[in-house]
Amino acid sequence: MKIFFENMEDDFLRKTGLTQWDYGQKLEILGLKGIANAELHFCLKNDPEAKIVPAEINGEKISADIPNEILKQGRNIYAYLYIATPEQGETIKTIFLPVKRRARPSDYSAPPDKDLLRQLMEAVENKADNVKLTDGALQLLSGKKEIGDKIRLPAGGGREIEIRNNGTAIQWRYTDSNQWMDLAKIEDLKGKDGAAPDFEIRDGHLFAIYEE
Repeated sequence: MKIFFENMEDDFLRKTGLTQWDYGQKLEILGLKGIANAELHFCLKNDPEAKIVPAEINGEKISADIPNEILKQGRNIYAYLYIATPEQGETIKTIFLPVKRRARPSDYSAPPDKDLLRQLMEAVENKADNVKLTDGALQLLSGKKEIGDKIRLPAGGGREIEIRNNGTAIQWRYTDSNQWMDLAKIEDLKGKDGAAPDFEIRDGHLFAIYEE
C-alpha cells in the first residue's frame, strides 16, 4: 500500500486498505526528500513496544514490510517513520493504518516475520561475516568494513545491552534483566558448506568465524 506526503510539514496521515489475516503487505511512503536511512516502527494502540523494521530507500520511495504478527491481531496499527543515528533518534512522521476485522481463514499460513539481522543480511546478499554492537546500535561488518546501515536495538531508557551465544542463537538482553531474547539463529549464519561459525567477542565486537 502506498501513502504520499505532499510536503515535509505533514506529520500525520491515514491510509485504509488493510484487513485482518493479510500477510506479505508492504508500506510504501512517497514524497519525502533527503532521507538516507530510516526505520519503520509498527505498533498497536496502547502497546508498550513497537516492532522495528529497517526501511528500504530508493530515491524518494521509503518502504518496509508490515509485520504479519501485527496484522493477525485485527487491531488498528500505527506506523512511525523514525530517523536514527548513533547520536540522535527522531520520529518524523506518523501513519495510521485502520485494519478491518474478519474471521480467521481455515487455511491461513503466513511465513514468520524476519528478525533484524536476517533482514540486514538479505539486504547485503548475506555478505556479512561479523557483527558490531556499539552504544545500542547493531552494525554488520564484512571483514573490517561496515556494510548496511546501523540498526538500533529496542531502546531501554539508557539501560545497557549485552549479547551472548547460547549454542543455538545469538541472544541479547538488558544487563539488569534475566530475560534473554533471540537476535538471530546460528543456523541462519551458516557458511557455504552448511557449518555454523564459532563466535568470539573481541574489543566489543561479536565475530562470526567460519572455517576455510
